[in-house]
Amino acid sequence: MQTHQLEDLTLLLVRDADEPEMWLDRWALSYPTVRVVEMARAQTIAQWQQTLQTAWQGIHSENVAVVAHGAGVSGWLSWLYLADVNTQRRIKNMMLVSPLQSAFPDDDCHTLQRVRCHCKTALVIGRNDPDCPREWAQQQADCLRARLLVSPHQGRLNGPLQGWQWGMKLMQEMLLD
Repeated sequence: MQTHQLEDLTLLLVRDADEPEMWLDRWALSYPTVRVVEMARAQTIAQWQQTLQTAWQGIHSENVAVVAHGAGVSGWLSWLYLADVNTQRRIKNMMLVSPLQSAFPDDDCHTLQRVRCHCKTALVIGRNDPDCPREWAQQQADCLRARLLVSPHQGRLNGPLQGWQWGMKLMQEMLLD
């Protein structure tokens, strides 16, 4: 992205509603233009898509960076599957953090198996995350056309992690690359 494009950037945070307060909540306070939406594991793909469509309609920036966590990854990808080309052009990068293998349902359209990422995308996991095995994460990254990155943090990336500076730096590098 060019520097002038950063002035018209919205950070869309797609949060796992079933998680306690975490680093993502600190990020929501750290950026000038942020939109936060929550996805629950118990929701259906159609519910995720509707919730995200409503949130997306409230974003007026031409440039959007997306960070999704846990069940939020599944919700985001289900909505992305339906996004048209003009919508996709506004999305500059995506960080898909600690997706849940148990929250990747299949539907009649095989939505989560057929979605592809069209921009710079990092699928980020913690070392030895029991809810996101590395082999499964690598398969998902390959399918999505994303790059699998392993955070230096152990286990699930769902705590405060002091604002998860490592992830924040990664997102900024992706935007400026």
